[in-house]
Amino acid sequence: MNGINLSKVEETVQAIQKDPQLKLRKWYASAKWLDGVKNEVRIREFVPFITDEPEPLGGTDKGSNPVENLIAAALSCFIITFEVLATQARITLKQVEAEIEADLNVAVFLGLEEGNGGIINPKIKLNAVTSGSEEEVRQIAETALGKSPVLTSLKASVQLV
Repeated sequence: MNGINLSKVEETVQAIQKDPQLKLRKWYASAKWLDGVKNEVRIREFVPFITDEPEPLGGTDKGSNPVENLIAAALSCFIITFEVLATQARITLKQVEAEIEADLNVAVFLGLEEGNGGIINPKIKLNAVTSGSEEEVRQIAETALGKSPVLTSLKASVQLV
């Protein structure tokens, strides 16, 4: 349903129930400095990608910066969590789109002041066309905020708007 292999998900659930040690999984990425603040990032067998910074932060803007990658990962993880939860609830997904924005105090990064150097005020805007009611979609989205591994790894509380 919705292109999600629920039988595989259920196999994983059953395997973890039989052997709780299976619940922990290591993830790995590597990065290699290229020049300036430009790095090549590798994840599994996927095509490597470049991270960089915009020119005002000393980069050449040849790739997304780590903050952009973080919020993109957070958004992607939220959407995946939403999609899996909706599918488990037997809700047909017709269209799912979302946007994320967050603030960052660049002065902390640059050493100009002390404070929270992480993202602050993250907001996700979800647009989902589904077979579920507006209330069902909202409840699943709220649940996804609390179950998304990447979102729950962030210190900042994410607001769904």
